[in-house]
Amino acid sequence: MQLNKESLADQISKELQERVVNVEIEQGEKINVSALEKEFGVSRAPVREALQRLVDKGLVEVRSRVGYFAIDLSSKQIEDLCELRKLLEAYSLKESIEHADKSKLNYLLQESINLQKNDHPHNELRKKFDQTDEQLHKTIIYNSNNEFLKDFTERIHNLIALTRHLNERIEEAIKEHIDILRAMRARDEKNATEALNVHLSNVEKEILSRNGRDNLGKK
Repeated sequence: MQLNKESLADQISKELQERVVNVEIEQGEKINVSALEKEFGVSRAPVREALQRLVDKGLVEVRSRVGYFAIDLSSKQIEDLCELRKLLEAYSLKESIEHADKSKLNYLLQESINLQKNDHPHNELRKKFDQTDEQLHKTIIYNSNNEFLKDFTERIHNLIALTRHLNERIEEAIKEHIDILRAMRARDEKNATEALNVHLSNVEKEILSRNGRDNLGKK
């Protein structure tokens, strides 16, 4: 990563945030401050400042006299986050379905159908899926026109993004996205809500299953 001389802490924080959210730094992994100083060619101060910003965002934990660690979400935290998403998105869907932008829905639907063909290399499929997944769920929230809801969702955005990368059932999730989008496009609140709840429940099961496997591997 090339750094310029302005806002070193900002640049390092953004890079490390992507690594944590994309699980390039594993959950619970200790972050080597000295290695980061060498990698970025900077002193300890901007690295520590960058890490503190991630602590403030809930993505990194600091342990006194031990160091910095990527957040390691417990099963209870995952369950709580997923339940919160269900509540927020179900409410937003109800409030927005009658005035949702059909052109946006058509775009996301076509993108999802293209992904369903699954003729992409895995890494490219993963990247494209993550983009459409984020756009879909943001569309549901933002169409509610509730500023407080949007602001609150932004605060937990990084944790939602982290759980997205713990979800490996990409092909199944794409099919679920298509079901949600088709119902939304038809202004069918009942079927859209049911499809959304099925999708988020399946995501929760997959994440909890993977989290359990990962924790078993750490023992």
